[in-house]
Amino acid sequence: MARPPRNPSGADTPVLWFTPPDGGEQHRRALTRELVVAEALAIIAADGAAALSMRALAARLGVVPGALYRHVRSKEQLYDLAADSVLAEVDTRPGRALDWTEQVRVLARRLRAVLEDHPGIAALLKTRDPLGPHSLALAEAFLAALQQAGLSPQETALAYSVVHDYTLGFALADRTTVSEQRVRDTATRRHLHAFLRSLPAGQFPALAALGQHVWAGNRDQRFTAGLDIILAGLNAARQPGSPPPGP
Repeated sequence: MARPPRNPSGADTPVLWFTPPDGGEQHRRALTRELVVAEALAIIAADGAAALSMRALAARLGVVPGALYRHVRSKEQLYDLAADSVLAEVDTRPGRALDWTEQVRVLARRLRAVLEDHPGIAALLKTRDPLGPHSLALAEAFLAALQQAGLSPQETALAYSVVHDYTLGFALADRTTVSEQRVRDTATRRHLHAFLRSLPAGQFPALAALGQHVWAGNRDQRFTAGLDIILAGLNAARQPGSPPPGP
């Protein structure tokens, strides 16, 4: 019968007991708050915020749930950290040489782009108070731009809410949804347009005539058009005697 390999030192103890683990433990990443938040974002992106639980997150990280509480106090704090870490990606410096309307446009476009890069976060933001450092920085940037419009304080605050809610709402119907994917696919869009044109004109006259223009692959144009309408309305509401918008 073959004997087990021996320790190179000559001792009788089999080498097996001195062999280090095969790497699983050695290569495990150190648990940090940044890692916890990153993995939470991965769960939210894949399955939505409702799928995030401390138990599911611990299993994903290969730790016991109690280990997470050294880095976050609760799931609610984890939600706030995840949302704020995404907003950290929004560049809140639109450029002071731009007029107020263009500053708002730049900020809204940047916010939308970041939210669409992180599925599930727009929905999460609708449930959180914007009190994280990056949430506050974004609100400050929007409000500073809108202050230049010459609106009253109440109107300025309302304008911020309208622009912010519009941008979040648009991002909620992100480009990964079934309806957006349908109109982005040329062949599917062509079939949909044919169906809309085939509707009985007596029953659906507007849809038969206009449906193909509504369900079109024009997501960017839709966002810009809605934002332009909001800003035009705000510009019309400016107080008499306010300086014209300009750099």
